[in-house]
Amino acid sequence: MILAYFILAILKLLCGQIKKIVLDITPLFWYNMLLYNWNKIFTHCESNPVEMVRVFRMLVEKQIPNNRYDKIYKYSNVDFSGDCFLIHPDVLLYNSYKYSYRDICVYVALASKRSYAEYRAFGKRTLDIIHLPEGPIIMEDYSLLYIEDEEIHFVYEEDPTEKH
Repeated sequence: MILAYFILAILKLLCGQIKKIVLDITPLFWYNMLLYNWNKIFTHCESNPVEMVRVFRMLVEKQIPNNRYDKIYKYSNVDFSGDCFLIHPDVLLYNSYKYSYRDICVYVALASKRSYAEYRAFGKRTLDIIHLPEGPIIMEDYSLLYIEDEEIHFVYEEDPTEKH
């Protein structure tokens, strides 16, 4: 069935009836994927981990400020969309009480180094160790990340075993 849609789309493209091919024509299982711009979050929050988690929570839970005195009000008019991605940000926030703000920010920052194109094309959810930024990052201290086969694995990016 998928092949038939794909061939039909190519034939229409060759005949000039459509301008682009949409490859996602079959209904897939949609995650609560978050596309974000980590650099914009980092600069607007002035590298404050508490504020960065607040913005992250605002984006994931789609919060809007109650009034202009709300702490998320100053971030409500900023567009934080980008090409960085998290597949299960809701699961990370659900379990965020177990971790410090700094650990969550490191998790989200390292997840922003992954390629969205590689995820869409090959389903790759890990980060190659080559892409680690220079600096004093010690991976043994983080329970949110683990290294296996020269790749950094994200604990809450794996397939969830239970539904929340």
